[in-house]
Amino acid sequence: MADPTSIAVISLGSQRVSGAFFGKTPGGDLILKRYEIVELDGDPSVDASRLPQLKLALQELASKVKIKGQKTWCSVPGHPVFSRFVKLPPVHGDKLAQIVEFEARQNVPWQLDEVSWDYEVVSKSELGEIEVVLAAMKCEPLNEMHAEVASCGVNVIGMDVGPLALYNAFRYSYPDVDEPALIVDMGARSTNLVFVEGDRFFTRNLLVGGAAVTNAIAKEFGISFAEAERQKRSQGFVALGGAVEDHPDEGVNAMSKVMRNSMTRLHAEIMRTITFYRSQQGGSAPKRVFLAGGGSGAGYIAEFFAEKLKLPVEIYNGLRGVQMDRGVSADAAQMDAPALGELVGLALRGMGSCPCEIELVPGPLASARDAARRAPALILSGICIMGALAASIFWFKSASAVVETRSAALQAESGQLTNLANQIRQLDAKQEDLRVRSAQLEQAVTDRSWWAHLLNDLNQQFDNDLIWLPVIEVLKDGKPITKALWGGEENNSRPAANTSNASSNSRAGAPAAPVYTLRLQGLYRKNDKGEQKVVYDFASKLAKLDAFNAPDFEAKRDTYVKVDSGVDEVRYAYHFEIKMPLRNPLQFQ
Repeated sequence: MADPTSIAVISLGSQRVSGAFFGKTPGGDLILKRYEIVELDGDPSVDASRLPQLKLALQELASKVKIKGQKTWCSVPGHPVFSRFVKLPPVHGDKLAQIVEFEARQNVPWQLDEVSWDYEVVSKSELGEIEVVLAAMKCEPLNEMHAEVASCGVNVIGMDVGPLALYNAFRYSYPDVDEPALIVDMGARSTNLVFVEGDRFFTRNLLVGGAAVTNAIAKEFGISFAEAERQKRSQGFVALGGAVEDHPDEGVNAMSKVMRNSMTRLHAEIMRTITFYRSQQGGSAPKRVFLAGGGSGAGYIAEFFAEKLKLPVEIYNGLRGVQMDRGVSADAAQMDAPALGELVGLALRGMGSCPCEIELVPGPLASARDAARRAPALILSGICIMGALAASIFWFKSASAVVETRSAALQAESGQLTNLANQIRQLDAKQEDLRVRSAQLEQAVTDRSWWAHLLNDLNQQFDNDLIWLPVIEVLKDGKPITKALWGGEENNSRPAANTSNASSNSRAGAPAAPVYTLRLQGLYRKNDKGEQKVVYDFASKLAKLDAFNAPDFEAKRDTYVKVDSGVDEVRYAYHFEIKMPLRNPLQFQ
Protein backbone atom coordinates (compact mmCIF):
# COMPACT_ATOMS: atom_id res chain seq x y z
CA MET A 1 0.00 0.00 0.00
CA ALA A 2 1.27 3.48 -0.86
CA ASP A 3 2.62 5.54 2.02
CA PRO A 4 1.28 9.14 1.77
CA THR A 5 3.99 10.49 4.11
CA SER A 6 6.90 9.16 2.04
CA ILE A 7 8.27 9.55 -1.46
CA ALA A 8 9.93 7.01 -3.70
CA VAL A 9 12.64 8.04 -6.18
CA ILE A 10 14.45 6.32 -9.06
CA SER A 11 17.59 7.46 -10.87
CA LEU A 12 17.93 6.05 -14.39
CA GLY A 13 21.67 5.88 -15.08
CA SER A 14 23.54 4.52 -18.08
CA GLN A 15 25.08 1.55 -16.24
CA ARG A 16 23.09 1.44 -13.02
CA VAL A 17 19.64 2.24 -11.75
CA SER A 18 19.19 3.27 -8.16
CA GLY A 19 16.09 3.73 -6.09
CA ALA A 20 15.28 4.86 -2.59
CA PHE A 21 12.42 5.46 -0.21
CA PHE A 22 12.52 8.69 1.81
CA GLY A 23 10.45 10.07 4.65
CA LYS A 24 10.28 13.54 6.18
CA THR A 25 10.69 14.55 9.80
CA PRO A 26 8.42 17.15 11.44
CA GLY A 27 11.38 19.52 11.27
CA GLY A 28 11.62 19.14 7.47
CA ASP A 29 14.70 16.88 7.29
CA LEU A 30 14.85 13.87 5.00
CA ILE A 31 15.01 10.31 6.34
CA LEU A 32 16.46 7.56 4.17
CA LYS A 33 14.35 4.48 4.85
CA ARG A 34 15.84 2.13 2.29
CA TYR A 35 17.75 2.19 -0.99
CA GLU A 36 19.14 -0.19 -3.60
CA ILE A 37 21.52 0.03 -6.56
CA VAL A 38 21.22 -2.40 -9.48
CA GLU A 39 24.00 -2.64 -12.06
CA LEU A 40 23.41 -3.09 -15.81
CA ASP A 41 25.72 -5.40 -17.74
CA GLY A 42 27.54 -4.58 -20.94
CA ASP A 43 28.85 -1.40 -22.56
CA PRO A 44 26.49 1.53 -21.77
CA SER A 45 27.36 3.17 -25.08
CA VAL A 46 25.56 0.35 -26.97
CA ASP A 47 22.01 1.73 -27.11
CA ALA A 48 20.46 -1.36 -28.71
CA SER A 49 20.71 -3.41 -25.51
CA ARG A 50 19.91 -0.66 -23.01
CA LEU A 51 16.09 -0.84 -22.87
CA PRO A 52 15.83 -4.64 -22.29
CA GLN A 53 18.51 -4.47 -19.59
CA LEU A 54 16.87 -1.37 -18.10
CA LYS A 55 13.54 -3.19 -17.82
CA LEU A 56 15.08 -6.16 -15.98
CA ALA A 57 17.02 -3.86 -13.66
CA LEU A 58 13.90 -1.81 -12.88
CA GLN A 59 11.91 -4.93 -12.08
CA GLU A 60 14.61 -6.05 -9.65
CA LEU A 61 14.87 -2.56 -8.16
CA ALA A 62 11.09 -2.18 -7.66
CA SER A 63 10.98 -5.56 -5.94
CA LYS A 64 13.88 -4.76 -3.57
CA VAL A 65 12.84 -1.22 -2.66
CA LYS A 66 9.11 -2.16 -2.59
CA ILE A 67 7.85 0.93 -4.40
CA LYS A 68 5.12 -0.58 -6.56
CA GLY A 69 2.10 1.70 -6.49
CA GLN A 70 4.05 4.41 -4.65
CA LYS A 71 4.22 7.95 -6.04
CA THR A 72 7.67 8.16 -7.57
CA TRP A 73 9.95 10.84 -8.99
CA CYS A 74 12.45 9.73 -11.64
CA SER A 75 15.53 11.33 -13.15
CA VAL A 76 16.98 10.88 -16.62
CA PRO A 77 20.77 11.00 -17.27
CA GLY A 78 22.34 14.19 -18.54
CA HIS A 79 23.66 13.04 -21.93
CA PRO A 80 20.30 12.75 -23.83
CA VAL A 81 19.12 16.13 -22.46
CA PHE A 82 19.90 19.35 -24.34
CA SER A 83 20.52 22.27 -21.99
CA ARG A 84 21.32 25.88 -22.76
CA PHE A 85 21.75 28.93 -20.52
CA VAL A 86 20.23 32.06 -22.14
CA LYS A 87 20.25 35.68 -21.02
CA LEU A 88 17.06 37.70 -21.64
CA PRO A 89 16.25 41.40 -21.45
CA PRO A 90 14.13 42.68 -18.54
CA VAL A 91 10.58 41.34 -18.92
CA HIS A 92 7.63 40.74 -16.60
CA GLY A 93 4.62 38.47 -16.31
CA ASP A 94 3.40 36.48 -19.31
CA LYS A 95 5.96 38.08 -21.62
CA LEU A 96 8.72 36.06 -19.97
CA ALA A 97 7.11 32.77 -21.05
CA GLN A 98 6.66 34.09 -24.60
CA ILE A 99 10.29 35.21 -24.89
CA VAL A 100 11.55 31.94 -23.41
CA GLU A 101 9.52 29.97 -25.96
CA PHE A 102 10.99 32.12 -28.74
CA GLU A 103 14.52 31.44 -27.44
CA ALA A 104 13.73 27.74 -27.19
CA ARG A 105 12.72 27.64 -30.85
CA GLN A 106 16.02 29.33 -31.74
CA ASN A 107 18.30 27.19 -29.54
CA VAL A 108 16.78 23.69 -29.23
CA PRO A 109 18.13 21.58 -32.16
CA TRP A 110 14.75 19.85 -32.70
CA GLN A 111 11.20 20.96 -33.39
CA LEU A 112 9.45 21.87 -30.15
CA ASP A 113 6.56 19.50 -30.91
CA GLU A 114 9.12 16.64 -30.94
CA VAL A 115 10.51 17.35 -27.48
CA SER A 116 9.49 17.78 -23.88
CA TRP A 117 11.06 20.96 -22.58
CA ASP A 118 11.01 23.29 -19.59
CA TYR A 119 12.90 26.27 -18.23
CA GLU A 120 13.96 27.78 -14.91
CA VAL A 121 15.09 31.29 -13.98
CA VAL A 122 18.71 31.08 -12.81
CA SER A 123 19.45 34.66 -11.79
CA LYS A 124 18.47 38.31 -12.23
CA SER A 125 20.98 41.12 -12.53
CA GLU A 126 20.67 44.51 -10.91
CA LEU A 127 19.68 45.94 -14.30
CA GLY A 128 16.83 43.46 -14.60
CA GLU A 129 18.54 41.11 -17.06
CA ILE A 130 17.29 37.55 -16.58
CA GLU A 131 19.27 34.33 -17.09
CA VAL A 132 17.27 31.15 -17.68
CA VAL A 133 18.25 27.54 -18.32
CA LEU A 134 16.46 25.58 -21.05
CA ALA A 135 16.26 21.79 -20.88
CA ALA A 136 14.80 19.65 -23.66
CA MET A 137 14.69 15.95 -24.48
CA LYS A 138 13.19 14.16 -27.45
CA CYS A 139 9.80 12.65 -26.66
CA GLU A 140 10.54 9.16 -28.00
CA PRO A 141 13.40 8.18 -25.61
CA LEU A 142 11.68 10.00 -22.73
CA ASN A 143 8.43 8.08 -23.31
CA GLU A 144 10.38 4.81 -23.57
CA MET A 145 12.05 5.39 -20.20
CA HIS A 146 8.71 6.30 -18.64
CA ALA A 147 7.08 3.19 -20.12
CA GLU A 148 9.79 0.91 -18.71
CA VAL A 149 9.37 2.39 -15.23
CA ALA A 150 5.56 2.30 -15.39
CA SER A 151 5.60 -1.32 -16.60
CA CYS A 152 7.06 -2.32 -13.21
CA GLY A 153 3.98 -1.05 -11.38
CA VAL A 154 5.57 2.25 -10.35
CA ASN A 155 3.35 5.35 -10.25
CA VAL A 156 5.53 8.02 -11.90
CA ILE A 157 4.44 11.53 -10.92
CA GLY A 158 7.39 13.49 -12.36
CA MET A 159 10.70 13.22 -14.24
CA ASP A 160 13.66 15.45 -13.39
CA VAL A 161 17.08 15.88 -15.03
CA GLY A 162 19.96 14.18 -13.21
CA PRO A 163 22.43 17.12 -13.04
CA LEU A 164 19.71 19.51 -11.85
CA ALA A 165 18.58 17.05 -9.17
CA LEU A 166 22.22 16.84 -8.06
CA TYR A 167 22.33 20.65 -7.84
CA ASN A 168 19.24 20.67 -5.61
CA ALA A 169 20.80 18.00 -3.40
CA PHE A 170 24.04 20.00 -3.10
CA ARG A 171 22.17 23.14 -2.01
CA TYR A 172 20.38 21.03 0.62
CA SER A 173 23.40 19.02 1.84
CA TYR A 174 26.04 21.79 1.74
CA PRO A 175 24.36 25.00 2.91
CA ASP A 176 27.64 26.10 4.47
CA VAL A 177 29.50 26.30 1.12
CA ASP A 178 29.39 29.97 0.14
CA GLU A 179 32.36 30.02 -2.23
CA PRO A 180 32.27 29.00 -5.94
CA ALA A 181 32.25 25.20 -6.18
CA LEU A 182 32.38 22.63 -8.96
CA ILE A 183 30.68 19.23 -8.75
CA VAL A 184 32.16 16.60 -11.09
CA ASP A 185 29.53 13.84 -11.41
CA MET A 186 31.35 10.96 -13.12
CA GLY A 187 28.91 8.51 -14.66
CA ALA A 188 29.38 5.51 -16.91
CA ARG A 189 28.63 7.15 -20.25
CA SER A 190 29.28 10.83 -19.51
CA THR A 191 30.36 13.28 -16.83
CA ASN A 192 28.15 16.13 -15.60
CA LEU A 193 29.76 19.36 -14.44
CA VAL A 194 27.69 21.50 -12.07
CA PHE A 195 29.02 24.95 -11.16
CA VAL A 196 27.49 26.43 -8.00
CA GLU A 197 28.06 30.10 -7.21
CA GLY A 198 25.71 31.49 -4.59
CA ASP A 199 22.14 31.16 -5.91
CA ARG A 200 23.43 30.78 -9.45
CA PHE A 201 24.41 27.56 -11.20
CA PHE A 202 25.63 26.28 -14.56
CA THR A 203 25.76 22.73 -15.97
CA ARG A 204 27.47 21.01 -18.87
CA ASN A 205 27.62 17.36 -19.96
CA LEU A 206 30.94 15.88 -21.12
CA LEU A 207 30.84 12.66 -23.15
CA VAL A 208 33.72 11.14 -21.18
CA GLY A 209 32.80 8.63 -18.49
CA GLY A 210 33.67 5.37 -16.83
CA ALA A 211 32.84 3.35 -19.94
CA ALA A 212 35.56 5.20 -21.86
CA VAL A 213 38.07 4.16 -19.19
CA THR A 214 36.86 0.55 -19.33
CA ASN A 215 37.07 0.48 -23.13
CA ALA A 216 40.62 1.83 -22.97
CA ILE A 217 41.59 -0.95 -20.53
CA ALA A 218 39.90 -3.58 -22.69
CA LYS A 219 41.72 -2.34 -25.79
CA GLU A 220 45.08 -2.12 -24.01
CA PHE A 221 44.94 -5.69 -22.61
CA GLY A 222 42.88 -7.35 -25.35
CA ILE A 223 40.07 -8.43 -23.00
CA SER A 224 36.30 -8.11 -23.04
CA PHE A 225 34.45 -5.06 -21.71
CA ALA A 226 32.97 -7.07 -18.82
CA GLU A 227 36.40 -8.40 -17.77
CA ALA A 228 37.94 -4.93 -18.05
CA GLU A 229 35.16 -3.50 -15.89
CA ARG A 230 35.69 -6.22 -13.29
CA GLN A 231 39.44 -5.61 -13.11
CA LYS A 232 38.97 -1.83 -12.99
CA ARG A 233 36.64 -2.09 -10.01
CA SER A 234 38.68 -4.69 -8.13
CA GLN A 235 42.24 -3.46 -8.76
CA GLY A 236 42.10 -0.19 -10.67
CA PHE A 237 43.40 3.16 -9.48
CA VAL A 238 44.61 6.35 -11.12
CA ALA A 239 48.40 6.48 -11.30
CA LEU A 240 49.92 9.44 -9.50
CA GLY A 241 52.34 11.75 -11.23
CA GLY A 242 55.88 12.54 -10.15
CA ALA A 243 58.37 10.28 -8.41
CA VAL A 244 55.93 7.70 -7.09
CA GLU A 245 56.87 4.04 -6.73
CA ASP A 246 55.11 1.80 -9.23
CA HIS A 247 52.75 -0.96 -8.15
CA PRO A 248 54.58 -4.31 -7.81
CA ASP A 249 52.07 -6.02 -10.13
CA GLU A 250 52.96 -5.04 -13.72
CA GLY A 251 49.40 -5.59 -14.96
CA VAL A 252 47.87 -3.39 -12.26
CA ASN A 253 50.56 -0.78 -12.82
CA ALA A 254 49.85 -0.71 -16.58
CA MET A 255 46.12 -0.42 -15.93
CA SER A 256 46.68 2.55 -13.61
CA LYS A 257 48.59 4.30 -16.41
CA VAL A 258 45.67 3.71 -18.82
CA MET A 259 43.23 5.13 -16.26
CA ARG A 260 45.44 8.17 -15.76
CA ASN A 261 45.49 8.83 -19.51
CA SER A 262 41.68 8.69 -19.62
CA MET A 263 41.37 10.97 -16.59
CA THR A 264 43.83 13.38 -18.23
CA ARG A 265 41.45 13.67 -21.15
CA LEU A 266 38.59 14.37 -18.73
CA HIS A 267 40.72 16.98 -16.97
CA ALA A 268 41.32 18.75 -20.28
CA GLU A 269 37.55 18.89 -20.93
CA ILE A 270 36.95 20.22 -17.43
CA MET A 271 39.51 22.99 -17.92
CA ARG A 272 37.91 23.98 -21.24
CA THR A 273 34.50 24.13 -19.54
CA ILE A 274 35.85 26.27 -16.68
CA THR A 275 37.32 28.67 -19.23
CA PHE A 276 34.00 28.79 -21.10
CA TYR A 277 32.06 29.37 -17.88
CA ARG A 278 34.29 32.27 -16.88
CA SER A 279 34.56 33.92 -20.30
CA GLN A 280 31.09 33.34 -21.79
CA GLN A 281 28.89 33.07 -18.70
CA GLY A 282 30.66 35.59 -16.50
CA GLY A 283 31.23 33.07 -13.71
CA SER A 284 34.00 32.85 -11.16
CA ALA A 285 36.70 30.19 -11.02
CA PRO A 286 35.76 27.39 -8.59
CA LYS A 287 37.49 27.33 -5.22
CA ARG A 288 36.43 23.80 -4.20
CA VAL A 289 35.79 20.63 -6.20
CA PHE A 290 33.46 17.78 -5.23
CA LEU A 291 33.67 14.36 -6.95
CA ALA A 292 30.34 12.53 -7.23
CA GLY A 293 28.93 9.53 -9.07
CA GLY A 294 30.12 5.96 -9.42
CA GLY A 295 33.44 7.01 -10.99
CA SER A 296 34.47 8.86 -7.83
CA GLY A 297 35.21 5.53 -6.15
CA ALA A 298 38.38 4.91 -8.19
CA GLY A 299 41.56 4.85 -6.13
CA TYR A 300 43.59 8.10 -5.92
CA ILE A 301 41.14 9.95 -8.19
CA ALA A 302 40.75 12.79 -5.70
CA GLU A 303 44.54 13.12 -5.48
CA PHE A 304 44.75 13.16 -9.30
CA PHE A 305 42.31 16.05 -9.70
CA ALA A 306 43.86 17.91 -6.78
CA GLU A 307 47.22 17.63 -8.56
CA LYS A 308 45.80 18.74 -11.91
CA LEU A 309 43.34 21.44 -10.83
CA LYS A 310 45.49 22.84 -8.02
CA LEU A 311 42.34 23.03 -5.90
CA PRO A 312 41.07 21.24 -2.77
CA VAL A 313 39.17 18.15 -3.95
CA GLU A 314 36.85 16.04 -1.80
CA ILE A 315 34.40 13.22 -2.34
CA TYR A 316 30.80 14.43 -2.45
CA ASN A 317 28.64 13.10 0.39
CA GLY A 318 25.12 12.87 -0.99
CA LEU A 319 23.72 11.89 2.40
CA ARG A 320 25.12 14.85 4.29
CA GLY A 321 22.18 16.23 6.26
CA VAL A 322 20.02 13.15 5.59
CA GLN A 323 18.98 11.06 8.59
CA MET A 324 19.18 7.25 8.45
CA ASP A 325 16.38 4.90 9.34
CA ARG A 326 17.27 2.03 11.65
CA GLY A 327 16.92 -0.45 8.78
CA VAL A 328 19.66 1.24 6.71
CA SER A 329 23.28 0.18 7.18
CA ALA A 330 25.18 3.38 7.92
CA ASP A 331 28.51 1.97 6.70
CA ALA A 332 27.08 0.76 3.37
CA ALA A 333 25.21 4.04 2.88
CA GLN A 334 28.36 6.10 3.42
CA MET A 335 30.23 4.00 0.86
CA ASP A 336 27.46 4.62 -1.69
CA ALA A 337 26.88 8.25 -0.66
CA PRO A 338 28.79 9.83 -3.61
CA ALA A 339 26.34 8.14 -6.02
CA LEU A 340 23.15 8.97 -4.07
CA GLY A 341 23.04 12.73 -4.63
CA GLU A 342 20.45 12.53 -7.44
CA LEU A 343 18.15 10.44 -5.24
CA VAL A 344 18.27 13.10 -2.52
CA GLY A 345 17.50 15.81 -5.08
CA LEU A 346 14.52 13.82 -6.36
CA ALA A 347 13.25 13.34 -2.80
CA LEU A 348 13.37 17.11 -2.33
CA ARG A 349 11.23 17.52 -5.46
CA GLY A 350 8.69 15.11 -4.02
CA MET A 351 8.64 16.69 -0.56
CA GLY A 352 8.52 20.40 -1.37
CA SER A 353 9.99 23.31 -3.31
CA CYS A 354 13.56 23.28 -4.67
CA PRO A 355 15.96 25.89 -6.09
CA CYS A 356 15.56 24.37 -9.57
CA GLU A 357 12.26 22.78 -10.57
CA ILE A 358 12.67 21.84 -14.22
CA GLU A 359 10.52 18.88 -15.25
CA LEU A 360 10.42 16.86 -18.48
CA VAL A 361 6.91 15.50 -18.87
CA PRO A 362 6.47 12.32 -20.97
CA GLY A 363 3.39 12.00 -23.17
CA PRO A 364 1.43 9.49 -21.03
CA LEU A 365 1.99 11.55 -17.89
CA ALA A 366 0.87 14.74 -19.65
CA SER A 367 -2.27 12.96 -20.85
CA ALA A 368 -3.01 11.70 -17.33
CA ARG A 369 -2.63 15.19 -15.87
CA ASP A 370 -4.86 16.65 -18.57
CA ALA A 371 -7.49 14.00 -17.86
CA ALA A 372 -7.35 14.77 -14.14
CA ARG A 373 -7.96 18.46 -14.84
CA ARG A 374 -10.96 17.58 -16.99
CA ALA A 375 -12.37 15.03 -14.55
CA PRO A 376 -15.13 17.28 -13.06
CA ALA A 377 -16.46 18.20 -16.49
CA LEU A 378 -16.29 14.56 -17.60
CA ILE A 379 -18.23 13.42 -14.52
CA LEU A 380 -20.95 16.02 -15.18
CA SER A 381 -21.10 14.94 -18.80
CA GLY A 382 -21.48 11.32 -17.69
CA ILE A 383 -24.38 12.22 -15.42
CA CYS A 384 -26.11 14.00 -18.29
CA ILE A 385 -25.58 11.02 -20.57
CA MET A 386 -26.97 8.63 -18.00
CA GLY A 387 -30.04 10.82 -17.55
CA ALA A 388 -30.63 10.94 -21.28
CA LEU A 389 -30.18 7.18 -21.49
CA ALA A 390 -32.69 6.59 -18.70
CA ALA A 391 -35.22 8.83 -20.43
CA SER A 392 -34.65 7.02 -23.70
CA ILE A 393 -35.23 3.63 -22.04
CA PHE A 394 -38.37 4.92 -20.34
CA TRP A 395 -39.90 6.44 -23.44
CA PHE A 396 -38.72 4.01 -26.13
CA LYS A 397 -39.59 0.37 -25.52
CA SER A 398 -37.86 -0.57 -28.72
CA ALA A 399 -34.50 -0.13 -27.02
CA SER A 400 -34.81 -3.67 -25.64
CA ALA A 401 -34.79 -5.14 -29.14
CA VAL A 402 -31.72 -3.10 -30.03
CA VAL A 403 -29.87 -4.34 -26.95
CA GLU A 404 -30.69 -7.96 -27.74
CA THR A 405 -29.48 -7.56 -31.30
CA ARG A 406 -26.28 -5.99 -30.13
CA SER A 407 -25.78 -8.76 -27.56
CA ALA A 408 -26.04 -11.41 -30.25
CA ALA A 409 -23.48 -9.57 -32.36
CA LEU A 410 -21.10 -9.35 -29.40
CA GLN A 411 -21.44 -13.06 -28.72
CA ALA A 412 -20.57 -13.84 -32.34
CA GLU A 413 -17.57 -11.50 -32.11
CA SER A 414 -16.56 -13.16 -28.84
CA GLY A 415 -16.50 -16.54 -30.57
CA GLN A 416 -14.23 -15.16 -33.27
CA LEU A 417 -11.90 -13.67 -30.66
CA THR A 418 -11.81 -16.99 -28.82
CA ASN A 419 -10.63 -18.72 -32.00
CA LEU A 420 -7.95 -16.09 -32.46
CA ALA A 421 -6.84 -16.55 -28.86
CA ASN A 422 -6.43 -20.29 -29.43
CA GLN A 423 -4.34 -19.62 -32.53
CA ILE A 424 -2.18 -17.17 -30.57
CA ARG A 425 -1.58 -19.75 -27.84
CA GLN A 426 -0.49 -22.29 -30.48
CA LEU A 427 1.91 -19.75 -31.98
CA ASP A 428 3.28 -18.96 -28.49
CA ALA A 429 4.00 -22.65 -27.94
CA LYS A 430 5.74 -22.88 -31.29
CA GLN A 431 7.76 -19.78 -30.50
CA GLU A 432 8.89 -21.28 -27.19
CA ASP A 433 10.02 -24.44 -28.96
CA LEU A 434 12.06 -22.38 -31.42
CA ARG A 435 13.56 -20.41 -28.52
CA VAL A 436 14.78 -23.62 -26.86
CA ARG A 437 16.37 -24.76 -30.12
CA SER A 438 18.05 -21.42 -30.68
CA ALA A 439 19.50 -21.52 -27.17
CA GLN A 440 21.20 -24.83 -28.01
CA LEU A 441 22.66 -23.31 -31.18
CA GLU A 442 23.87 -20.24 -29.27
CA GLN A 443 25.62 -22.49 -26.74
CA ALA A 444 27.29 -24.39 -29.57
CA VAL A 445 28.57 -21.14 -31.12
CA THR A 446 29.91 -20.03 -27.72
CA ASP A 447 31.70 -23.36 -27.17
CA ARG A 448 33.53 -23.03 -30.49
CA SER A 449 35.82 -20.38 -29.10
CA TRP A 450 36.53 -22.13 -25.77
CA TRP A 451 39.82 -23.75 -26.84
CA ALA A 452 40.99 -20.57 -28.60
CA HIS A 453 40.51 -18.46 -25.46
CA LEU A 454 42.14 -21.12 -23.26
CA LEU A 455 45.21 -21.51 -25.47
CA ASN A 456 45.53 -17.74 -25.79
CA ASP A 457 45.49 -17.43 -21.97
CA LEU A 458 48.16 -20.17 -21.69
CA ASN A 459 50.34 -18.45 -24.27
CA GLN A 460 50.21 -15.13 -22.41
CA GLN A 461 51.70 -16.71 -19.26
CA PHE A 462 55.12 -17.42 -20.87
CA ASP A 463 57.76 -14.95 -19.66
CA ASN A 464 60.77 -16.66 -21.28
CA ASP A 465 61.85 -19.54 -23.54
CA LEU A 466 62.92 -21.85 -20.72
CA ILE A 467 59.69 -23.87 -20.90
CA TRP A 468 57.85 -25.57 -23.75
CA LEU A 469 54.76 -27.74 -23.82
CA PRO A 470 54.67 -30.70 -26.22
CA VAL A 471 51.45 -32.19 -24.71
CA ILE A 472 48.20 -30.46 -23.66
CA GLU A 473 45.25 -32.75 -23.04
CA VAL A 474 42.01 -32.92 -21.05
CA LEU A 475 41.52 -35.59 -18.36
CA LYS A 476 38.09 -36.78 -17.34
CA ASP A 477 38.11 -38.13 -13.77
CA GLY A 478 41.88 -38.43 -14.05
CA LYS A 479 41.91 -40.33 -17.37
CA PRO A 480 42.57 -38.99 -20.87
CA ILE A 481 39.49 -38.64 -23.04
CA THR A 482 41.57 -39.12 -26.23
CA LYS A 483 44.05 -41.76 -27.27
CA ALA A 484 47.75 -41.18 -26.64
CA LEU A 485 49.67 -39.35 -29.36
CA TRP A 486 52.17 -42.25 -29.48
CA GLY A 487 51.79 -45.88 -28.53
CA GLY A 488 53.05 -47.52 -25.39
CA GLU A 489 52.41 -44.57 -23.07
CA GLU A 490 50.77 -45.47 -19.78
CA ASN A 491 48.50 -43.02 -17.99
CA ASN A 492 49.77 -43.22 -14.44
CA SER A 493 48.54 -39.76 -13.51
CA ARG A 494 46.65 -39.28 -10.33
CA PRO A 495 43.34 -37.32 -10.24
CA ALA A 496 43.34 -33.67 -9.31
CA ALA A 497 42.98 -32.70 -5.69
CA ASN A 498 39.34 -31.66 -5.81
CA THR A 499 38.11 -35.02 -7.16
CA SER A 500 37.58 -36.02 -3.53
CA ASN A 501 34.29 -34.17 -3.59
CA ALA A 502 33.06 -36.30 -6.46
CA SER A 503 34.14 -39.48 -4.58
CA SER A 504 32.31 -38.46 -1.43
CA ASN A 505 29.18 -37.68 -3.45
CA SER A 506 29.40 -41.10 -5.09
CA ARG A 507 29.72 -42.84 -1.70
CA ALA A 508 26.70 -40.88 -0.46
CA GLY A 509 24.60 -42.38 -3.26
CA ALA A 510 24.34 -39.20 -5.45
CA PRO A 511 25.54 -39.47 -9.07
CA ALA A 512 28.97 -37.86 -9.25
CA ALA A 513 29.53 -35.26 -11.96
CA PRO A 514 32.68 -35.82 -14.03
CA VAL A 515 35.75 -33.80 -13.04
CA TYR A 516 37.76 -32.34 -15.92
CA THR A 517 41.41 -31.51 -15.58
CA LEU A 518 43.86 -29.97 -18.05
CA ARG A 519 47.21 -31.83 -18.11
CA LEU A 520 50.28 -29.98 -19.39
CA GLN A 521 53.35 -32.14 -20.05
CA GLY A 522 56.47 -30.28 -20.96
CA LEU A 523 60.19 -29.74 -20.63
CA TYR A 524 62.25 -27.05 -19.04
CA ARG A 525 65.91 -26.49 -19.73
CA LYS A 526 68.67 -25.75 -17.30
CA ASN A 527 68.72 -22.12 -16.22
CA ASP A 528 70.09 -19.69 -13.69
CA LYS A 529 66.67 -18.60 -12.43
CA GLY A 530 66.28 -21.33 -9.84
CA GLU A 531 65.98 -24.48 -12.01
CA GLN A 532 62.48 -25.89 -11.18
CA LYS A 533 61.31 -22.45 -10.01
CA VAL A 534 60.44 -21.46 -13.57
CA VAL A 535 57.95 -24.34 -13.67
CA TYR A 536 56.41 -23.48 -10.31
CA ASP A 537 56.14 -19.81 -11.27
CA PHE A 538 54.45 -20.76 -14.54
CA ALA A 539 51.99 -23.06 -12.72
CA SER A 540 51.26 -20.38 -10.12
CA LYS A 541 50.21 -17.94 -12.84
CA LEU A 542 48.02 -20.60 -14.43
CA ALA A 543 46.23 -21.19 -11.10
CA LYS A 544 45.13 -17.54 -11.06
CA LEU A 545 43.39 -17.76 -14.46
CA ASP A 546 39.60 -17.82 -14.49
CA ALA A 547 39.69 -21.03 -16.56
CA PHE A 548 41.10 -23.07 -13.66
CA ASN A 549 39.75 -23.95 -10.22
CA ALA A 550 42.80 -24.20 -7.96
CA PRO A 551 42.28 -21.77 -5.04
CA ASP A 552 44.55 -23.83 -2.78
CA PHE A 553 47.46 -23.99 -5.23
CA GLU A 554 50.09 -22.41 -2.99
CA ALA A 555 49.20 -24.70 -0.07
CA LYS A 556 49.06 -27.89 -2.18
CA ARG A 557 51.47 -27.05 -4.95
CA ASP A 558 52.97 -30.54 -5.17
CA THR A 559 49.48 -31.96 -5.72
CA TYR A 560 49.22 -30.02 -8.97
CA VAL A 561 52.82 -30.01 -10.21
CA LYS A 562 55.38 -32.80 -10.70
CA VAL A 563 58.80 -31.76 -11.90
CA ASP A 564 62.12 -33.57 -12.32
CA SER A 565 65.09 -32.00 -10.58
CA GLY A 566 67.82 -30.72 -12.86
CA VAL A 567 70.82 -32.44 -11.27
CA ASP A 568 71.95 -34.41 -14.30
CA GLU A 569 74.64 -32.30 -15.94
CA VAL A 570 74.54 -34.16 -19.29
CA ARG A 571 70.81 -33.46 -19.94
CA TYR A 572 69.65 -30.37 -21.73
CA ALA A 573 66.06 -30.39 -20.42
CA TYR A 574 63.95 -32.04 -17.75
CA HIS A 575 60.39 -33.25 -17.67
CA PHE A 576 57.48 -31.70 -15.72
CA GLU A 577 53.76 -32.24 -15.53
CA ILE A 578 51.01 -29.80 -14.42
CA LYS A 579 47.38 -30.73 -13.75
CA MET A 580 44.86 -27.94 -13.29
CA PRO A 581 41.13 -28.58 -12.60
CA LEU A 582 38.97 -26.74 -15.14
CA ARG A 583 36.36 -24.36 -13.74
CA ASN A 584 33.79 -24.26 -16.59
CA PRO A 585 34.92 -26.84 -19.16
CA LEU A 586 33.16 -27.91 -22.29
CA GLN A 587 30.93 -30.98 -22.05
CA PHE A 588 33.64 -33.28 -23.39
CA GLN A 589 32.53 -36.67 -24.70
